[in-house]
Amino acid sequence: MKQIILLLIFNISFLDANRLLFFGNCISCHGGNSSAPYMIEIKGYYLSLYPQKEEFVDKMSKWLSNPNRKSALLQNAIKKYKLMPYLNIDIDTLKEISTYIYDNNEFDYLSY
Repeated sequence: MKQIILLLIFNISFLDANRLLFFGNCISCHGGNSSAPYMIEIKGYYLSLYPQKEEFVDKMSKWLSNPNRKSALLQNAIKKYKLMPYLNIDIDTLKEISTYIYDNNEFDYLSY
């Protein structure tokens, strides 16, 4: 029983950490202030191409580590908002953020 409780606490802490990473780094631009596409749009496009979690996280985190026009999936977003700036965030953290995006939809309301 103690192991289950500890595992549950660890999972909740992990989710909270990823949530904080996401909201601390992404929502200021992707949360409806019209400076970048809504996160739900980005997630939907990535899911249409990469429905499996591992590939979704891999592709998104790699692009976030080095945003560039040539490999961007959302070319129309670049035309409308310009290219996303370099974030200077390590790849492991970007994978955690990408995992959070894949696993959650709590930012859907930010597209209204």
